[in-house]
Amino acid sequence: MDIPPEVLEQTQARFIQRDPERGECRERLRSGGPLAADTEARVEARLARLGVPLPDARAVAGGHEDALAVAARLPEEARLGLERVIGANDLVGVAYLDLARAAARAVGRIVLRDARGRAAGYGTGWLCSPRALLTNHHVLEGAEAARSAVIEFDYELRPDGTLRDRVTLGLDPAALFVTSETLDYSLVAVQGDTSAFGWLPLFGSTGKALVGEALSIVQHPSGEPKQIALRENRLVDLLPDFLHYETDTAPGSSGSPVFNDAWEVVALHHSGVPRRDAQGRLLRRGGQPAQPGDPDTLLDWIANEGVRVSRIVEDLRRRPDAAGNALVAEVLAAHRPALAAPLTVAPAAQVSPAQGGPEAARVLDLGTVTVGEGGVATLPVTLRLRVGGGEAGRPAGPGPARPYLDPADAEQAAAYYAGRPEGGTPQARFLALSDLVTRTHTRPLGYDPADDLYPWVDLWPDGRLRSLYSAREHTPEELIQADRAVQERRLTLAAREGLNVDALEAALPYNCEHVVPQSWFGKREPMRGDLHHLFACEPDCNSFRGNTPYFDFPDYGEALRSDCGRRDPGEFEPAHGKGAAARATLYFLLRYPGVVRQYGERHLQTLLAWHAAEPPGDWERHRNAAIFEKQGNRNPLIDHPGWAGEVAFSEGLGR
Repeated sequence: MDIPPEVLEQTQARFIQRDPERGECRERLRSGGPLAADTEARVEARLARLGVPLPDARAVAGGHEDALAVAARLPEEARLGLERVIGANDLVGVAYLDLARAAARAVGRIVLRDARGRAAGYGTGWLCSPRALLTNHHVLEGAEAARSAVIEFDYELRPDGTLRDRVTLGLDPAALFVTSETLDYSLVAVQGDTSAFGWLPLFGSTGKALVGEALSIVQHPSGEPKQIALRENRLVDLLPDFLHYETDTAPGSSGSPVFNDAWEVVALHHSGVPRRDAQGRLLRRGGQPAQPGDPDTLLDWIANEGVRVSRIVEDLRRRPDAAGNALVAEVLAAHRPALAAPLTVAPAAQVSPAQGGPEAARVLDLGTVTVGEGGVATLPVTLRLRVGGGEAGRPAGPGPARPYLDPADAEQAAAYYAGRPEGGTPQARFLALSDLVTRTHTRPLGYDPADDLYPWVDLWPDGRLRSLYSAREHTPEELIQADRAVQERRLTLAAREGLNVDALEAALPYNCEHVVPQSWFGKREPMRGDLHHLFACEPDCNSFRGNTPYFDFPDYGEALRSDCGRRDPGEFEPAHGKGAAARATLYFLLRYPGVVRQYGERHLQTLLAWHAAEPPGDWERHRNAAIFEKQGNRNPLIDHPGWAGEVAFSEGLGR
């Protein structure tokens, strides 16, 4: 639909007002790229989001050449991401196209209808949760307009040029309709099943794009079949509420999502900046003055404007008319649809420990807070989990419905390694195993130990959990409730103090240890949620170790130490769990070669010695089978401990 004249005038005024700042920014872009054009705080936030270690991020802030030097020392994934940010490399992996296709599915054409039900105009909208749609206020100005409108998904051309069969769903403003004329957005509930299309979460955190970065837009220009402007847009200015970017988006793209290279939505497209002559008249693309009644498609557009997603999230959190609405809370939770399955929610009265036999489902009415990246939402949550059944109130050993050690796992393990090539050099063996554990990691999980680790994966044969470094015993319920309480505390502090939830992790850690510290890989997924290197571990041991590399002290038995182990500057030896920690670390080198730069050959010898001294037992075999079921891959050193001496693990170290 055509952009209202008042919206165009406001956009034009903002664009003209920023001419001096935009000119200075362009000079910095020419001399040093996006890292030199934006503020230091935003540069650090952006690089942290890309997984580039912050010490390196500070090193790159000085200019383009420094950034390239740092990029050369990074793992390939982080290096390509950084080089794209600084404009040194426009290459993207082919998986980028898969992500684009997945993101595009959530975008639909909004059809406005008049009193007779005839099409009266078009816009673009997109699912920002399973049940809510976001578009512009000037597309859906009120609940009445939304009530008669529909959203059409899959209105696009096939490769052979024919139209796909579209899916038309109604809107439900009675369930949810929130709008802002100032920020030009409308949020409305969608009727019907949207599960086939996914959604594009609203992340309220910073660091999603820097000035100068490439942006992409998925849209229905002028109501046409779905199209994409792929990396042809450049962010040229960042205002408190809006982004300005250069692109060829056409009218009718109102309400389109604007993406960064990770296919995170950074803005809601809403208007453009038309070219004008010296008399202030709008100009057509050919340079002639526009005539009354000319459609927007004939105008010469020099820039476009989108509403910042972080500003929309902030507005939704503060609105009285959005408070208490479960659909708004679902939007603010900002769950990624591909990272983890939603919790199974059931009233506590419907599920009890006595139901389902020895392997019954336990229900914990946590009354806690669900959060997504950058979003805070208070939701009543009932967590349904399996902890091995047994007597009510206590997790017991395995029951016949699900044996602790699955007899079929040995056969599954044999099939898993069946195609592994025999012989070859230690380097070739490393490459073969690395390819295997990477290729079969088909179901990456988000980081949620309370859901994925404690209830089953990390259980010992007696149905209890043991801290990796101290061997202290805990029940699954104990750690689950403790972690949920920590999460609620983080959210409370974040909301009260205006802090980022992730920034509170060091002060309020979970009862979970990454044997490869998160700071070594920038908290990136799938590394962060990879269960093979996650273990139950109370926060005092977790904090005691920090991000210190493992070490074997010759005088460990005589030295003073805590229950968690001994730590000297740059060195840590755990009191327990050395073999398991070593095997998990060696797995990490196989699965993510080049990421760990903190270890050298001497550290490998320590890990291999711990592996040999403490071979895997039933607990690790159970973990391996349970993780295989969840993630699709295995730790070869648990299935075949003897292979450790035949593999050149140094191939997995970062240089």
